[in-house]
Amino acid sequence: MAAADSDHVLRLIVPQAPGGASDFMARLLARNLARTLDRPVVVDNRSGGGTIIGTRAVATAAPNGNTFGMVLSAHAINQAMRHQMPYNALTDFEPVCLAGYSITVLVTHPGFAARTVDQLIALMRRADPPLQYASLGVGSVSHLAGELLAIEAGAPLQHVPYNGSTGIYHALVRGDLPLAFVTLESALPHINAKRIRALGITNARRAAPYPQLPAIAEFLPGFALDGFIGFVAPAHTPAPLVDTLSTETVKALQATSIRDRLLQGGFVVSTAPPAAFADFLRHQVDKYTALAKRTGIVLD
Repeated sequence: MAAADSDHVLRLIVPQAPGGASDFMARLLARNLARTLDRPVVVDNRSGGGTIIGTRAVATAAPNGNTFGMVLSAHAINQAMRHQMPYNALTDFEPVCLAGYSITVLVTHPGFAARTVDQLIALMRRADPPLQYASLGVGSVSHLAGELLAIEAGAPLQHVPYNGSTGIYHALVRGDLPLAFVTLESALPHINAKRIRALGITNARRAAPYPQLPAIAEFLPGFALDGFIGFVAPAHTPAPLVDTLSTETVKALQATSIRDRLLQGGFVVSTAPPAAFADFLRHQVDKYTALAKRTGIVLD
């Protein structure tokens, strides 16, 4: 049976550029895994293509236990909403583990008339033209959260995509935009400084570390759109190697020092082993496929 070479570098491919929240997590993990696996671990950032470039690099790597990769919600979204993909998100990888959930939050300008989600829905239903909302780009969780909100509320919203959150916050603070879906990690400093106001999170229920933030589902039962991060290896990586990667990655994520640092950035650690993560990924693809049918969104 093939075995990972303990003297060989373990490559962790991250499908986003350095400096973001996913890269921060990867580098925390890399330092921990280098100790527990007793081998060098390097983070290899391969951004572009809505995470497709980096994820394709995982799919085409040798299945020898020397490469694994981070996947985000885009992994399921791309499979569900693109007609042409260079890999299959479910069959061209071995699931390693689920890492947990990011928190997407609906925010407004502080002077916006609606102070709760139910007040917002009332405004949406009588607004002419439709209210605008900003997102972190077409096909992002923040974009799809707005589309789902419009469907569930039975009222239209106009999507305004941005390339990054900086421009969104400038527009919100100036009052150029009434609404935005953003990551809690980036929003927290602005919320705490009262430059913007949070109406609710897209997760199915309130996040324990932030009990003051209601879930949109409290006003629209069944509403849920969680951003996730997990890890996969190339298909046909031997099960013992996958299990070792899974066990050590989960241990690292559950370590208090790492879990608490991630929590400060709005990421909730919630792990699952390979088989459970495989089921989770299938559910995510099915969910976004259904949403694509409801919204007509196609990303290619």
